Amino acid sequence: MYVIEELRHELSRAINTLRRRHANTTDADERKSIRGTIEALNRKIAMLDQARLLDAAATLTLAAQDLERAVATARLGPFDGYLAAIETHIDRLNQLSGAMHAQESLAPAPEDGGDSTMRVPQVPRRLARGLAPPLASKDYTLLRPEYQAYYDACRVRPECKGNVAYYVKRLRNGRPLYEAVGRDLNGIPWAFIGAIHAMECGFNFAGHMHNGDPLSARTVQVPKGRPLTGTPPFTWRESAIDALTMKGFHDVRDWSMPHMLYLLERYNGMGYRMRRLASPYLWSFSNHYSRGKFVKDGIYDPHAVSRQCGVAVMLKAVTS
Repeated sequence: MYVIEELRHELSRAINTLRRRHANTTDADERKSIRGTIEALNRKIAMLDQARLLDAAATLTLAAQDLERAVATARLGPFDGYLAAIETHIDRLNQLSGAMHAQESLAPAPEDGGDSTMRVPQVPRRLARGLAPPLASKDYTLLRPEYQAYYDACRVRPECKGNVAYYVKRLRNGRPLYEAVGRDLNGIPWAFIGAIHAMECGFNFAGHMHNGDPLSARTVQVPKGRPLTGTPPFTWRESAIDALTMKGFHDVRDWSMPHMLYLLERYNGMGYRMRRLASPYLWSFSNHYSRGKFVKDGIYDPHAVSRQCGVAVMLKAVTS
């Protein structure tokens, strides 16, 4: 897979940068740290030979953390471009994270049901005990008890526990930035912001929160031309504030869990609900979801499986 090959190449380039620094620094502690980082990155390159995309994304995140720890030990000069080079490697890893996300992201779920071949509501084969299939409604008053019941009964599928742990770690790592944006926007919960960031651009802080496009220019993909004001390059914080205000989240006052799940399902679209299916945008990796997703705008595949962690699963992991 091309993006994994790109990741392998970037890690090799980072190792070469570390080797050059090792030859130039006289600090014994830094030399030891660099040797450990090189060994760790070589192990990660070896792991990529058999890695699936999500496993590769987890490897990428750990590699970026390895590089950040190596930089933290660089207390003495001469730096000769070393710090800038490592920062470039980390930025490239963030870009690759966004590219990996783009390959696994969930398409919008149109409320009209999308393609004409799958308009008949599809009832899940198995549901958690006591739960009814999702209501084909957009009325929050009717849906509130359902969201709470599904949330209470939500359990991580055993085979997905490692992947959920990866998402939760990324979510918590970004908490300071999410909290800062939330304070600017009348108290939007940090985990709500982080969950959208995960789903829309794979935790990529080098891309627009709207869709992962580079911060060096306005967005090109839908929604196009965002932010409407300001001059590129944009900071991630500027982009996140625009993405959230565009959806009106700064005016929301009910941040109860059922209402957050309602807002998040609407963010992706109610097309699953109109089929009486649990949305993978909320419930992927949990006992409420096994297969079926919109693979592109308006095209639903009953056999396709979401490879992203659902937002409700993430929220329960960090708030329970």
